Amino acid sequence: MKTRFARVIGIAAATSLALAGAAFAAGSSSASIKPDAAFKWKEGKTFPSPATRFDGAKVGSKVYFLGFRIDDAGTTDGSVWYYDIKKDKYVDTGTDMKTPVSNYSVAVLKDSKGTGLYIFGGRDEAGAIINTVQVYYPSSNTAAVVKTDKWPGKTPSDCVSLPATGTTVVDNKAYVLGGMSFSTSIPACVDDNSKEVWAFDPMAAAGKRWKKQKATLKTARGYIAPVVIGTTIYAIGGDVNDAAALNASQAVEKWKVGADKWVAIKSLPDMPDGLPGLGCDESQAFALTGTIVLAGCGQWPNGLPDVLTYKVSTDKWTIDGTLNEGRRNQAGENIGSASNPKMMIVGGYNTDGSVILDTSEIGTPTAAGVIRGVFTQRAPVASKGSATLF
Repeated sequence: MKTRFARVIGIAAATSLALAGAAFAAGSSSASIKPDAAFKWKEGKTFPSPATRFDGAKVGSKVYFLGFRIDDAGTTDGSVWYYDIKKDKYVDTGTDMKTPVSNYSVAVLKDSKGTGLYIFGGRDEAGAIINTVQVYYPSSNTAAVVKTDKWPGKTPSDCVSLPATGTTVVDNKAYVLGGMSFSTSIPACVDDNSKEVWAFDPMAAAGKRWKKQKATLKTARGYIAPVVIGTTIYAIGGDVNDAAALNASQAVEKWKVGADKWVAIKSLPDMPDGLPGLGCDESQAFALTGTIVLAGCGQWPNGLPDVLTYKVSTDKWTIDGTLNEGRRNQAGENIGSASNPKMMIVGGYNTDGSVILDTSEIGTPTAAGVIRGVFTQRAPVASKGSATLF
């Protein structure tokens, strides 16, 4: 698989992508017992626009989206929208982020001005990986750039890293995990991966809000799906950039904030609908009570519908049914609670990467706690999507 951002695909790259697609298409369907599924997924409210490579964050009874990509040319809409959970309605706030970006995640933090929704870096419309830190304040409906504290993350090649989905929050500090750089960025840098972990303290003095953590990831990668249980961060899957080939990682590791090192735990299993040896990238994870749910499994350029659950007490992954629609690069937020979850996923790319979605799904526990049945396992799908932009 080739890099996600390349304005021109050469013969070798096109051949490689075609071979990867052929490998997906070669999979054979077979009848199998459907894995126990503790959650059911139903159609949610349609988003007002096709949207991908973005994130949502809940504040009160609203979920905020701080811009999104709308096409494969890289067109990025910086408008801030929210979903009103009580009214089941999307609303345009009328405010735009100062620098529209995609490939970001949101950290909800308290700073001296109140509750701020922070995004660190990302990718702008021109294709550049940027180090801009931005914040949106729901109470005043205003957006700002934090000029004093730029995103400092770098890959070993001294390129600005793109952590994309890899941000989470513990005790009012944002933790940004890993990242990647690309030879096809604008401006070009080097294909590389970062193990760095950075903490951002919004209450620290201006210019001193970032602190590099001594404990680095065991596997360097980007597009990690992080969740937090207590004060322990779980880093799930992600992408490894191997000389411009992006491979979905099966690595899963955890870190109790302040500990000396990260600890490898049970890896992601092979997906029923994917290629063996690949994990999940560009996906959304949810932390519930003693359980982690991975809602969908990206294997760029494909988006698989498989849902996985991880039991913290047993260190075990289970393939736990499917979404209604395969997708990757979707936004996600729990609009319920850890004990009574309503896992919302919005937009993303469809199964083969050919369509940017405006659909959403809501996942809730089943009445009996489990669904049983028989289904026909789908053959892995060859991508028809554009290879010109990621």
